[in-house]
Amino acid sequence: MEWVKKYLYEQVAEQLAVAIRKGNYADHQKLPAESDLAKKYGTSRLTMRKAIDVLQRQHVVVKDRNRGTYVLAPMMPEKISSGVDGLSGFTEVALKMHLHPETRVLRLTKLTVVPEHVQAALQVAGDEPLWRIERLRLIDQQPMTVEQLYVRIATLPDLTISEASGSLYAQLEETLTIGYASQELEAILMDARIANLLTVPTGAAGFLSHAVTFSVDGYPILYDDSYYRSDKYTFHNILYRHH
Repeated sequence: MEWVKKYLYEQVAEQLAVAIRKGNYADHQKLPAESDLAKKYGTSRLTMRKAIDVLQRQHVVVKDRNRGTYVLAPMMPEKISSGVDGLSGFTEVALKMHLHPETRVLRLTKLTVVPEHVQAALQVAGDEPLWRIERLRLIDQQPMTVEQLYVRIATLPDLTISEASGSLYAQLEETLTIGYASQELEAILMDARIANLLTVPTGAAGFLSHAVTFSVDGYPILYDDSYYRSDKYTFHNILYRHH
């Protein structure tokens, strides 16, 4: 019986945590009384109290005996580290760090004239059409990176803006297996447009990543030029020595 009770309050805690992450309760907002929350979630006041205790241990809320329970603002790490867990997409990295990722599609264009460096990277003929997807990626509402992506239309033939705002890796892996990526990084000074999108001063230091993602059998499937804020991002690489 005790196991069932524990399972119930953990489930209620997860439901309440999801509501907080979705913004139903804002940072620093006082939560409704335990009795009101219990009624809303169809459980007992004791179960709700235990659920809130779980969220307090997870640093989602803070309880004050005299004032009530308040939502804690998530503590975003000083910098996001890309590459620590191998090849992961932006959304995957954010969720692993218990942060809230957001994507805004700035442009979704069918290209018939493809830049030569993209043709070479994706090994496409000059007349093969590609999608060009420009996206602004945010974490906890802070702009982090501007992506300019290129993928064969044949690979994602019916791509919509709604789909382009989701995980492209997840969509690609519906029909193929991603194997690895090749990435080149350069230090840059942000031009006015990119700086404005990333809410940094024009000329601020940043990273420009040129990357090609390959399928497990070595077929190039995605090319991207991505601009990263250097005050928010680091890159982690493991380098092997040839013998």
